[in-house]
Amino acid sequence: MALPLTPIWFVALPLLVAFSSPLWARLRLLMPLLLGVPLTLLVLAIALHPLVRTAPLVETIVIAPPLGIHLQLDSASLLLIALIGLASALVAAFLWLGDTEAHLRGRRAFVLMLLLIAGCNGLVLTGDLFNLYVFLEIAGVSAYALSALRQDAPALEAGLKYLIIGSVAAVFFLFAVVLIYLQTGSLSLGAVASSFGEIPGPMQILIGLLMLVGLGIKAELFPFNFWVPDIYQGSHPAVASLFSGILVKAFLFVLFHLVFVLLADPEVIRTWLMGLGAATMLVAETVALRQQDLRRMLAYSSLGQVGLVTLALGFGSEATLAGGLFHLVNHTLVKLLLFLLAALMLRHLLSVRLADLAGLGRVMPLAAGLFVLGALAVLGLPPLSGFVSKLWILKGFAEAQVLWPIALILLAALIEAAYYFRWIKTLYEPRAQMQEGRPLGHWVYAPVVLLAGLLILLGVAPFLVQDLFIEGAQSLLARDVNLEAMLGARP
Repeated sequence: MALPLTPIWFVALPLLVAFSSPLWARLRLLMPLLLGVPLTLLVLAIALHPLVRTAPLVETIVIAPPLGIHLQLDSASLLLIALIGLASALVAAFLWLGDTEAHLRGRRAFVLMLLLIAGCNGLVLTGDLFNLYVFLEIAGVSAYALSALRQDAPALEAGLKYLIIGSVAAVFFLFAVVLIYLQTGSLSLGAVASSFGEIPGPMQILIGLLMLVGLGIKAELFPFNFWVPDIYQGSHPAVASLFSGILVKAFLFVLFHLVFVLLADPEVIRTWLMGLGAATMLVAETVALRQQDLRRMLAYSSLGQVGLVTLALGFGSEATLAGGLFHLVNHTLVKLLLFLLAALMLRHLLSVRLADLAGLGRVMPLAAGLFVLGALAVLGLPPLSGFVSKLWILKGFAEAQVLWPIALILLAALIEAAYYFRWIKTLYEPRAQMQEGRPLGHWVYAPVVLLAGLLILLGVAPFLVQDLFIEGAQSLLARDVNLEAMLGARP
C-alpha cells in the first residue's frame, strides 16, 4: 500500500526520525539519515509540484474543533520547502563527508538539525496562528541549542544571546496572536483574514507592530538585527550556514505570507517593509566594510542580502516578487557555499581573521577559487545566478517607474564590491609561512563544488527555473484563492 502524498510528511518525517534517534545511533545510521531525510523531502516536494500548480494542496487534522493542524502547500511554500530540503541535505553531506567535529556528528546534533528542518517546514506550511507560534518555538529552540553545541565560551555566549533575543521575539509575536484571538475569536489564518478589516484601526496597528517586531527580530531586519553577527561568529560556520540559509528564509516567508493574507491592500505596509529592507541593506553593507573576521563579514553580508530580498518582496509587484524569490534562493546557495568554505578554512588554518588568511590561495587553491566564485555571485556578476536575480528585481522596479530602490541596490553593490575584493586580494597576497591545522580530505569539497555548479547553472540557464518563481509570486498575490483554500479546510 503506497503512502499518500501529503504536506504532513514535511513535518512528520523529520520529527519521527528525530524522536527515534536512539535506534539510529545504535545502528550507526545517524549521518546517512541526516542526509537521507532532507533528500526524501526534496524528492517529495518535486513530486508534489504538478499538483500544486493547479490549486493549493491542503491537509487538515482536526483535534477538537475549533483546534486543529492546518497545512497548506502552494507554489510559493513549495519553493521554500524544496529549498530547505536541498540546503539541509548539502550541509548534512558536508558534515558527513568532511569528518567534521564530533559534536556535529553525534545524536544531539542529529536531533536538533531534524527539529530545525521540521520547524522551518512547519512555519512555511501552517495556516493557523497557534501552530505558527508552536513551529516558531520548535525552530527557535533547536537553533539556540545548535549555537551552543560546541560548548566552549564563544558558543555558549552565542547560544545564550540567541535564547534571550529569540524569546523576546516570541513574546512579541505571542502577544499579537492573543490580541487577534480576542478580537476575532479564531486562530485560523483564513478566518482571521476575513474579519481582520473589522478590527478597530488602533488595534490593527498595535497587532501589526507586535508582529513586525517579533518577526523582524527573527528575520534579522534592521534595527532588530544587532545580535546576529555575534551568533554567527560564535556558532560553527556549518551551523551558521543553516541559520542564514534556511531559518531566516522561513521567517521572511512567514512575514510576507501574513502581510499578503491578512491585508487586502498590501500597500498599507509597503512603505514600512521597503524602508526596513533598504535600511537593513545599506547599514549592513556599510558595517561589513570594517570587519576583520570572515564569519562576521559573512554575517553582515547576509543581512545586506536579506534587506535586498525584503525590499523586493515588500514592493509587492509580480516582477519584484519573482525576482526576490529567485534572489532568496541564490542567497541561500551563496551563503551555504561561503560559510562552508569558512568552516574548511577554520579547520585547516585555525583562524579566519583577515590578516591570517593572507596567502590562502597558495595553501588551499580550490577553497580560495570557490570563495572568489561565491563573492562574484553575491556581487551579481554574470554569468552567475546572482546577476539574473538582481537584474530581475531591477527590471521590476524600472517597469513600475520606481527608481530610488534601483539607486540603493546599485550603491549597496558598490559597497559589497569594496569589501569582497579586499578579502579576495588578501587571499592571493604572498606570505612566507602559514599555520596549518587538520588536513582536509578530497571528498569534503564535493558539497561546495556542487553549490558552485548550481550557481553557474542557474546563471547560465535561468529559464530552467524561472517559471517556478513566477508561479510562487502569483501564489503569494492570489489572496482570494488562498483564503478560499484556508476557509474550505477550516476545522
